[in-house]
Amino acid sequence: MITDSLEHAFRYETIDSRIAAGLALLNEEYVRTAAEGRYEVQGEDLFFIVQEYATSPFEQGRLEIHQKYLDIQFITSGRECIGYAPLEGLDELEPYSESKDIAFYSSNRPVSRLVLETGMFAVFFPQEPHMPGRQAADKPEPVKKIVVKIRMK
Repeated sequence: MITDSLEHAFRYETIDSRIAAGLALLNEEYVRTAAEGRYEVQGEDLFFIVQEYATSPFEQGRLEIHQKYLDIQFITSGRECIGYAPLEGLDELEPYSESKDIAFYSSNRPVSRLVLETGMFAVFFPQEPHMPGRQAADKPEPVKKIVVKIRMK
């Protein structure tokens, strides 16, 4: 996992050219102002999803993993908490769906909490459990988020 503000995205350009392309995409005006929906950039290899919602209580969340895609989750407005935990020792709630590239898990141990505010991003590699859309405070908050999906295998 990587987390930072978009203004520091240049620090991660040498990790992988696909990650660099995904982070560069977040600087594009048409991406940041896009309405809710899914937008293909390079077909199924690189696309982004714009979401608007109210955050939910942390306790109601489920950890998710992907096998094919890396997520770059970027907050364009608002604030949310994302849970994070190592995969080892998690309990499977829903088995992996290849068509949706997702499986859901729960944890019997504490889940780390990462708060993202406007202008911040988090990169979750395949097999890194994360729980997006959670409340950063004691009440729901409106969020607009862009999730860049990058095929890694």
